[in-house]
Amino acid sequence: MSIIDKCYEFQEARQAIALGYYPYFREITSEQDTEVICNGQKMLMLGSNSYLGLTNHPRVKEASIRAIQKYGSGCAGSRFLNGTLDIHLELEEALAGLMGKEAALSFPTGYQANLGCISAMVLKDEYVITDKYDHASIIDGSLLSQGTMLRYNHNDMTHLERILSKIEGKNSLIVVDGIFSMEGDIADLPAICALAEKYGSNVMVDEAHSLGVLGATGAGAAEHFGLIKQSDFLMGTFSKSLASVGGFIAADEDLIHYLKHKSRALIFSASLPPASTASALEAIKIML
Repeated sequence: MSIIDKCYEFQEARQAIALGYYPYFREITSEQDTEVICNGQKMLMLGSNSYLGLTNHPRVKEASIRAIQKYGSGCAGSRFLNGTLDIHLELEEALAGLMGKEAALSFPTGYQANLGCISAMVLKDEYVITDKYDHASIIDGSLLSQGTMLRYNHNDMTHLERILSKIEGKNSLIVVDGIFSMEGDIADLPAICALAEKYGSNVMVDEAHSLGVLGATGAGAAEHFGLIKQSDFLMGTFSKSLASVGGFIAADEDLIHYLKHKSRALIFSASLPPASTASALEAIKIML
């Protein structure tokens, strides 16, 4: 037996391909719009994450082109060393303003933002508490942390309180999707924040699917419920409403300062490319 034998034995996807039911990795040969050319056919795009339709906005495209012309195609380093551009700082200032926080920190992907924040914040003898329907990046970040992950039933506040009561007095972080990506329902943030205050926990909200969708200015679920102050960390992504790729954490300045120096997912990764940075920044300007 070999560690790679599982690869040869994996046949489920090939069976779906043979039956004509395989829905993944379909080739698109056009721009991402309401209609796309897929497998040589014009099709309606019903699965796009471009919630505000900004992916093909002329201003977003032009900003991306200008960034490549000025900075080149990449940053040639991590944010920690030589990979911080002035445009990164401009984007983070705009994100902090949008999210109603003192500071923000951008990551190459939304996945890395969750991974980097949770693993840096939750250490040995501490707890991360997640909804069972939370995004995979939250689960993986929790598993990567040195702490203990506890999961409550989806939007079940009675179950959440039972968990919190058992670890009262211990450091804990509740991490929840603002809008759950697969179900489309909204987290019960008012109850979550109330329980966090009651039991001395902290709160992190993943606004990936609520950014640009909920709230008076589009900041997400925390803004929608008037709970930005009570949410210690607000995570978001650029690959949905903001027409790009990447992710961020918005929080108080001291928390962001800590993440800059403790988040391995940030320190040991190349920084967000100039074109992606400029695209997200221009999308924010359009959105506001």
